[in-house]
Amino acid sequence: MKKKFNVLLLIPFLVAWAHIAHARIYVDITSPGMTKIPIAVPYLNVTPQTIEYEQLGRKISEILSNDLTFHDFFSVLDPAQYGGRADADWSKFRIDYLVKGAVTASGNAIVVDFQLIDMSNNSEMVSRHYTGRIIDYRWIAHRFCDEIIMAITGEHGVSLSKITFVGPNGRFRDVYTADFDGADAKVVTNERSLVVSPRYSPDGKYIAYTSYRYGKPQIFIKDLATGVTKRIAAYRGLNISPAWAPDGRRLAVTLSKDGNPDIYIIDISGKVLERLTNGPGINVSPSWSPDGARLAFVSDREGKPQIYIYDMITKTIKRITYNGNYNTDPQWSPRGDKIVYASRIGGQFQIMTIAPDGGEPTQLTTVGDNENPSWSPNGRMIIFSSNRLGGKAIFVMQANGADQRVVVRRFGNLTMPNWGPNDLSGSK
Repeated sequence: MKKKFNVLLLIPFLVAWAHIAHARIYVDITSPGMTKIPIAVPYLNVTPQTIEYEQLGRKISEILSNDLTFHDFFSVLDPAQYGGRADADWSKFRIDYLVKGAVTASGNAIVVDFQLIDMSNNSEMVSRHYTGRIIDYRWIAHRFCDEIIMAITGEHGVSLSKITFVGPNGRFRDVYTADFDGADAKVVTNERSLVVSPRYSPDGKYIAYTSYRYGKPQIFIKDLATGVTKRIAAYRGLNISPAWAPDGRRLAVTLSKDGNPDIYIIDISGKVLERLTNGPGINVSPSWSPDGARLAFVSDREGKPQIYIYDMITKTIKRITYNGNYNTDPQWSPRGDKIVYASRIGGQFQIMTIAPDGGEPTQLTTVGDNENPSWSPNGRMIIFSSNRLGGKAIFVMQANGADQRVVVRRFGNLTMPNWGPNDLSGSK
């Protein structure tokens, strides 16, 4: 006797199976011992086929390759091994992914099409169509790099972010911005004085900084789109250490208008909303937790500069660093799980991380003076200044201290880097 199956009972199972079959499985780039992901990025096909456009196709491919390499979990196949051709015999190479691209140019306009191919089943994972000007070719490469990383890992990389730092501008020092990899660096202030502590707003549209243009430290905000600069804090005494709140509508700053250098909350017009500390000692360098509920800062209230946590809800303060007698410049990870800071060890500053609740710190650098750490927007990298090559330059490393390398070292001493957010708006 044949058994009869109730098709209705099978439907939930079939639906669940279909969902599992089509669910995307992301690569865990945090897995211990993970090997780098092999990928090939051939030169882009171009129309019309002129020498100029052939060079453009190569430039886009090279920038995309460099972007992927920068993230430190891709191994990009050298085009010299296969002639840079998209129609190479890929069976001869061990690659997990292949990028195919084409550029159509007309005057100053270009159209770029990209596909990301999963070589395990020869399927298209991502397809994107970009239009722009020839001068936008770096932006186009950066955007598709982020699409690749999102498709493979399930999270954004850093190719859509920018960095800011302080560098020489004639005999003065001003704020610079650059792409995440240090390319396209340009000066964005002209203070004709000393400038320190530039900080990107959470939306990346503004930079707050401290300037001595009027002889004493005052806090300014620069609108990067319009170029308009606005002074927001010019109280008596010190106006330093601006730190944007996650909501982008407030800043934590250090003011000494009431005598002691203390942490205050101000709005973007400079109005004082709240005083958080009230001595003793100097209280500086605030940094918000991602949820805005806590604030890390530096105080010498117990004799030497140490890292403290201010709880915005309970209004209580807790010291978290006890190793070393000079700890400064805390920056809270976007992931909320770590605070990076600089600690003086053997006469030189080194970059450390510690849990927000304290505990044993982890030392990340060992060579030279290393200061001003700042997290990447995805919390997987740290940018910092170092003099290990002579003059101070901007370096980057993984969050665990691996793969330390220079990012910007083109002109004079470069200090106080800050890593801005990813620009996910699609604007150039």
